[in-house]
Amino acid sequence: MKKPDALSCCMMALVGAMWGLHGPAIKFAFAAGLTFPQLVFGEYLVGAVVFGLAVAMRGSGAPADGRFWKILVLAGVVGCGVPLFLFWAYRLGPVPIGATLLFLFVPFTQLINAVVTRRAPAPREFIASLLVVAGAVLGADFIGQVNAGNLAGAPFAVLAALCYAGFFVLTSRLGNSATPAFRSMICSAIGCGIMLVLGLTVGWPLVPSGIAVSTAAIWLVSLGVLGQVVPLFLLVNFGPRTGSAVGSILTSTELPVAIGASVILLGESVTALQLVGVALVLVGITLPHLPRLGGAAAPTAPGA
Repeated sequence: MKKPDALSCCMMALVGAMWGLHGPAIKFAFAAGLTFPQLVFGEYLVGAVVFGLAVAMRGSGAPADGRFWKILVLAGVVGCGVPLFLFWAYRLGPVPIGATLLFLFVPFTQLINAVVTRRAPAPREFIASLLVVAGAVLGADFIGQVNAGNLAGAPFAVLAALCYAGFFVLTSRLGNSATPAFRSMICSAIGCGIMLVLGLTVGWPLVPSGIAVSTAAIWLVSLGVLGQVVPLFLLVNFGPRTGSAVGSILTSTELPVAIGASVILLGESVTALQLVGVALVLVGITLPHLPRLGGAAAPTAPGA
């Protein structure tokens, strides 16, 4: 695979930045009366409708490639595991624990790639992943929250990170079959279906109650566009161009943006250690691209 172009790298960083804004925005939605299952279902539904309309307007046909469909369906199922496992992690333990462990998706992505391609990650990418995880530990105040009583949700957060990594690896291997809108539509529709089945089985009320319909619609559409429609479209479009290893590092912009948004929008304070964590994440994001900035063009492993 060729060295990813600057546009693709910027778009993957934008994905992380949008998810960083998405976190603080969800807190406002909770305050408005929406629940986590309702938000997840609503965002998938918004994504399925928006991408479905885009596909219908362009008249995109479904590819007949069996391998493409296997990867796409698996990506949709695995991707839905991220919000579901995080939901349980946040219910059973503090948010900083789950948020930090989620960043294990960066080394997990490299590990999965190493198993699939039978090639070790590039040294710069491996070091970058360590910096990102270390930055997440400091940025999310992981150390201050760790104790035996707060680790009940940790296994679910690790599972969310595995699903996150799996989604990156799978979407990077979709190739050029079908349009990004078509691939995004299928992923959103699968997530919507899974949430509907789980809601009916577990008894989660997926239709908001006790909140005005117009207010609920505004929140769901806004969060759907911010956290699902635009990021998913960019991910399935530019993820194959950057490769999953580099792409996962680039989306780590989520942490600095989330901390900045929490300070500005929620009035939360930030400590010196959190700022150090943000700096480590930014260094980790930059590190894999230093060869390009210096004029070198080291090759990247296929599909990495």
